[in-house]
Amino acid sequence: MELKQGTFLDDVITTLRIESEINGKVNISQEVLKEFFAQTSLPESKLLFQQAEQQLHSQKEISSHISSDLGGSGAISQTVDFSEMNLKELENFTLQCRKCALCQRRNKVVFGQGSQDADLMFIGEGPGRDEDIQGIPFVGEAGQLLTKMINAMQFSRSDVYISNIVKCRPPNNRNPEEDEAVKCIPILKRQIELIKPQVIVLLGAVPLKYMLGKTGITRLRGHWFSYNGIKVMPTFHPAYLLRSPAAKKDVWVDLQKVMHIFNKTYKPA
Repeated sequence: MELKQGTFLDDVITTLRIESEINGKVNISQEVLKEFFAQTSLPESKLLFQQAEQQLHSQKEISSHISSDLGGSGAISQTVDFSEMNLKELENFTLQCRKCALCQRRNKVVFGQGSQDADLMFIGEGPGRDEDIQGIPFVGEAGQLLTKMINAMQFSRSDVYISNIVKCRPPNNRNPEEDEAVKCIPILKRQIELIKPQVIVLLGAVPLKYMLGKTGITRLRGHWFSYNGIKVMPTFHPAYLLRSPAAKKDVWVDLQKVMHIFNKTYKPA
């Protein structure tokens, strides 16, 4: 008897792929297929297994394996293609992402917030305690200061878009580690592609490093850079300003350069 590779096999492959991408715990391999078909009562299961195995070999994008050097995080080494995802699909993926160890201790994923048509985007380093609880970026004390900065620029939070290098809180609010940032930043880059801002403000040394590949926020803040044709302005993180209030005047100089791009002029009360 000859079986056609149709809806049944497509469903099998799709199910295994989705489980692998979302949960990071499925090893799509001969062993998985054997176990799957061993649990079926179909007399044709052996032939189905052979056909499914052939289909797996022909679809490299769904062939994945558990990486042995990720400290038991359950993350997969597969590179996920975000290029066809819209913002909602990207958010849904991110809410279930387990690609690095930060997923193990998070309360909520902090995807981003703001207008999908924003001309101005702010990028920080990662969620803190308040953000981890609420699932919203920049809502703690540093976030309240950022809101004041945005308002002083004659924007509202609903006008702009706010996100971070990593979407889950690093323990004790430490900086993201290299492997965490590298696994998460493709999500941020897809956000940027979809939102298409005119200007990006990088808040602190971490986004400066991972967005532009540069170090030295004190030296480079206030200077214009470019990311894929988008103007980029690095400046100090609001959390730093809470510790060093004297630096607020430097940040205000940087933000006024951004305002100038949008034909906004500071008008003192």
